[in-house]
Amino acid sequence: MYMKPTYLKTAVLVIFLIASGIAYNQNSPQDEVLYELKPLQNNAFTYGEKLKYRVHYGFLTGGYADFDVSDKPEMYNNRPVYKIKASGRSTGVVDAMFSVKDEFVSYMDTEALVPWKATKNVKEGNYKDLDVILFDHRRRIAQSTNRGQLSIPEGTKDIISTLYYARSLDMTKANPGDVFPITFYLDNKNYEFRFKFVGRETIKIGSGKYKALKVKPQVIEGRVFKDQQAITMWVTDDENKIPLLVESEIWVGSLKAELIEMSGLRNPLNSKIK
Repeated sequence: MYMKPTYLKTAVLVIFLIASGIAYNQNSPQDEVLYELKPLQNNAFTYGEKLKYRVHYGFLTGGYADFDVSDKPEMYNNRPVYKIKASGRSTGVVDAMFSVKDEFVSYMDTEALVPWKATKNVKEGNYKDLDVILFDHRRRIAQSTNRGQLSIPEGTKDIISTLYYARSLDMTKANPGDVFPITFYLDNKNYEFRFKFVGRETIKIGSGKYKALKVKPQVIEGRVFKDQQAITMWVTDDENKIPLLVESEIWVGSLKAELIEMSGLRNPLNSKIK
């Protein structure tokens, strides 16, 4: 079974939510203006949290994805940060056909929940992409080692801090159809990531049965996914908001990423049904 690189990248990194809605560029530099950072509350995750996912097509395991938060605060720009590493790798038959080993690291401010630095190290077959992005949120500029400088909107995230910031959002009063927008940077472009709250469900995965929040991220049409809402995600209906299961309908079939291991949670796993 041969799969194009674009499809395989989606398989291994689907849990990274590399998904977006409307892209827009900002061309006016803000060199002389210094903006204040707004403090935001995070009750969802903390140091030492580890999550592991199995990415599969039916019974065939395509790879694994790991999300690790550093065991203690690190300092960047004289501010404490969460160092968050997300890695994806192919395995088994898929790895033999087309090897994937990707790693993303985000240094996310513990108070403002924005990244100061992000690294990208992608190895997919013969394709490689290594990049380092420095974020200056006081001037609203992102500087890439490979792709140059870009003006960014307030509160812009990288792809990994987008996921963790989304977990910090309070959805206790969300109604079906509510949309939550998040601006993020990817490959020298600004994107507006949007996800729609669908409702609450009970789901069962390998680790047990859970009360879950169901959301639908909006993604780019026509490249890999069939439509803007081809991805469905279930997260724990508790303060942790841990992604439990991701399903996506792509042109080559149905793809799933399922949580198989978790540790170091900030809050009790109240969503799990005994």
